[in-house]
Amino acid sequence: MAGRGKKQWARAAICATALVTPLAVGGCASQAGGAGPLGAGKSSTAAGESAGAGTGDGSVPESAASSSGGAKPSDAKASASASSKGGAASGDSIPGLTLSGADDTKILINGKAVDFGMPVYDHTWSPDGKKVAFIDDKSNLWVANADGSGKTEVAKNTTEDKWAHPTWQVAKADPQSGVGAKNNLIFYSTAGNDTLWTVPATAKNGKPQLLSLGAYAEDGAVPPPKDGNMWPSAAGQFGSSVYQHDNGKDFDIYVRDDYLRQQGDLAFQHGEQPDLVMVGGSATTDPDPEVVFLREVGGSQHVFLVSLRASDGGSGSLPKAKDLTPDLKTGAATPALSPDGKTVVYSSESGVYAISVDGSWKPKKLMDGPGLPVFRPGS
Repeated sequence: MAGRGKKQWARAAICATALVTPLAVGGCASQAGGAGPLGAGKSSTAAGESAGAGTGDGSVPESAASSSGGAKPSDAKASASASSKGGAASGDSIPGLTLSGADDTKILINGKAVDFGMPVYDHTWSPDGKKVAFIDDKSNLWVANADGSGKTEVAKNTTEDKWAHPTWQVAKADPQSGVGAKNNLIFYSTAGNDTLWTVPATAKNGKPQLLSLGAYAEDGAVPPPKDGNMWPSAAGQFGSSVYQHDNGKDFDIYVRDDYLRQQGDLAFQHGEQPDLVMVGGSATTDPDPEVVFLREVGGSQHVFLVSLRASDGGSGSLPKAKDLTPDLKTGAATPALSPDGKTVVYSSESGVYAISVDGSWKPKKLMDGPGLPVFRPGS
């Protein structure tokens, strides 16, 4: 699928979170130079060139519906009730997993439905797991405590543009390098032909600013496109993020570093709906920046995983992306990677499923109907 048709599907997928939740989107109802903190260097398209080897056990029943078929917002309603059929109930066997679905005022946290008393779409957690950000039915941006209390309207949308998919960008101050602390929310807007915006997470009625997208400090480097961007995902102590870009024919994943200086570039080709997680790391070793994402295989969306750390530790090509669902015949949406990098949860029209990255256990159905899976750090 290419060109305008592909772009129209992308808007439908964002609009319905690819058969997951009725997002408030257009047409919906409701350090200088070098590799940078991600360590991927001036990134390569290598990850987009190969599907990699599958686990052989990362499939779901063929009844799971395809997210590439053009979802209607009316199809996006999910069941938030527990399902004892075909696996774990309500996601409570997956540590830290939270789910939102048809009851748009509630988020399922540790198997318990927490009512926020207002529409909650596209929820995302702060790195410490204490705060949750979300979009309401009028496309405004909110932050609340995990128990639903302390709701604050961070930014009010006064335009007809629609907002979606916020992500939390947090970084500690580094006085020695002259780097200030960050506590921002980055989100997608339909303004300006799909753009990314940012606002302080502690703001009250804040004024979002267009997110800067600068190039890496290399001779002849071209800045990333300013529009056609959506689905941001931030992680790590340096404020790094990835996002999806529509190149007119297909979708690519770009990386954005935001440490000593803001810089970014193409990470890999042929990818959608990325979720960035910093996996592992210690006092002496850096965490591995891993991205779970969707890629079309044989007409359906499969779940892939790739490390953004270059194969040579510097500016070489990225490792091959691994297809975690090689036997999937229909489609997946909204994949989420656990903080330990061992579990991926994704949605389909028939339900929400969990799979192991290493294939050590069989896929689990967590609930009936589509839902939006998001991992809550520290829980």
